[in-house]
Formats: sequence, C-alpha cells, structure tokens
Amino acid sequence: MATLGGYITEVRRLLHDANANFYTDSELIENINGARVRLVRDTGCLRNLQSYTFPQSVETFNFSVLPEGTKTLDILNINVFWGSSRTPLRYLAWTDFNAQLRYWQNYTGLPVAFSFYGAQTVYLGPVPDQNYQAEIDTVIMPDDLVNSIDVDEIPAPYTSPVQFYAAYLAKYKEQSYGEAEIYKQEYIKQVQSVLNSVFTRRMPSPFSSPY
Repeated sequence: MATLGGYITEVRRLLHDANANFYTDSELIENINGARVRLVRDTGCLRNLQSYTFPQSVETFNFSVLPEGTKTLDILNINVFWGSSRTPLRYLAWTDFNAQLRYWQNYTGLPVAFSFYGAQTVYLGPVPDQNYQAEIDTVIMPDDLVNSIDVDEIPAPYTSPVQFYAAYLAKYKEQSYGEAEIYKQEYIKQVQSVLNSVFTRRMPSPFSSPY
C-alpha cells in the first residue's frame, strides 16, 4: 500500500533532492495530491457505488445531489431498482437520447436510458413515473493525503505513475520545462502500462463469438 511518506521519498529520488535542499515537504505534498487527482481523471481507477432516489416527474439530476457529489468526476453506469429487479440503463449520446426519448413531452415510465447535457447534468428517459431508487457507478476524486503515514485509497498498481506526475509539477513550477516534459512522458508511459496490465487479463465470456 502506498503512503504519503513513500510518495515523498519516491518524488525526492526522481528530483535528486533527498536532503530537501530545493523542495519542501509541503510543496511536494501539494504536487502529490494534484498528481493523484490527475491519475483518477485519466484512468477512472477510483470508483464508488452511490445511492440516490430519482424523484417522480423529474427529468434531470446533477452530480451535486449525490452523497459524494462534490467528489464525483464521472458517472459510468446507472442501475434502477424496480421490484426485485436491478435494471441497468443504457447510455445514449445526447443527440440520440433527445430524438428517441424526449419526443413526447408527457412520456413517463421506468427510465431505460441516460445521457449527459453539459458537464454534470444527467437526463433520464423516460421521465420517472414514480420515485425510483438507483445505484450509480461513479468515478470519484481521492481525499488529500495529509500525514506521512496516510495510506492512499487509490489501489495498486495505479499508484505507480503518481511520483512521475508529481515530479513533472515540481519541475514545471520552477520553469525547467525540458525536465518537466521528460517526467510527463514517463507518467503517460506508466499509465499506459498499468492500463494494459489491468484490462488485458479479462475475458468477457468464454462462450463469446465475434460473429
């Protein structure tokens, strides 16, 4: 498990500043937390199932109404509970959603699809005809690490790119743009390596066919 103290040590090694002659701990902590947020944005590696009740006759909801709304970066999937069933909603691009599910103004029922309008407004279609409990699969921002013993909630192996982006931020702030670019490119390589190692091991179904 990665800790803040471990991150600081790794970043200092990259910056050749083991004795803290050039960078303070507080500055590196700020960079490390910034790197963690950037990592989650790039990979979606920190997810949480949030509960919410869709009100009757309300077509939209905003990220801010969710239990962790201030931390929510994205919504990946939505399940609606209907009786003993858990019904997954389809995602539709706004143009398709608008054409298929918003034609009749008084059309209500069990939602079957969702779409985004803007950055954080979600539309449901059809408009709920009653209150529906929902389970929403979200990507959330990590909480800041404050103390050296704080353990990162981002799971391994996603933690490995953090040190490189933190080093990039440190070099960029001191206007060492050439060195900063090297660390940024290494961060990108590390992210790609992690994504490849995580996603290529899964078989969707042993019985699937490409035809």
